[in-house]
Amino acid sequence: MADKEEAPDQETPEKSGGMGKMIMFGAIGLALLVVGVFVGPMIKNMISPPEEVAEAEVEPAAGPPIYQSLHPPLVVNFKDEFGDSHFMQVTMEVMSRDQEAINSVREHTPAIRNALIFYFGSANYEAVITREGKQQMLDEALAEIRKVMEEQTGDGAVEEAYFTSLVIQ
Repeated sequence: MADKEEAPDQETPEKSGGMGKMIMFGAIGLALLVVGVFVGPMIKNMISPPEEVAEAEVEPAAGPPIYQSLHPPLVVNFKDEFGDSHFMQVTMEVMSRDQEAINSVREHTPAIRNALIFYFGSANYEAVITREGKQQMLDEALAEIRKVMEEQTGDGAVEEAYFTSLVIQ
């Protein structure tokens, strides 16, 4: 009976040793996987930086935004497809991170306002009453502002244009 009792004890260390090895190999594999997931992309970025990083290095970090109002509000009349007259009152501001660009906008505000009045006067009523139409109108107004600034100063450094008030009647 003593022999029968010793036989099961001898099998237990072999099973636990085999199981221990499997757990150890599993833990090592998991550790390698975690290291690969977190360290791999870092090494890849060190070898070849992603495009976003490359673009950020090309454009230097800019200062805080500076806003300039194009007061007083612009008031234009325009017609819809049926020939009915409508009025639009627009108050805008422009933004740049360059103080010289803002100074140039102040200096050339009459030319900017003139270009915007002609542009808004040719608006399509059916388009400007939709959100997409307003966004398109804002984008095209920014292009007009940049065009005037390019003509007047040789630099269209205005980054953004914003409606601060828009009334369409």
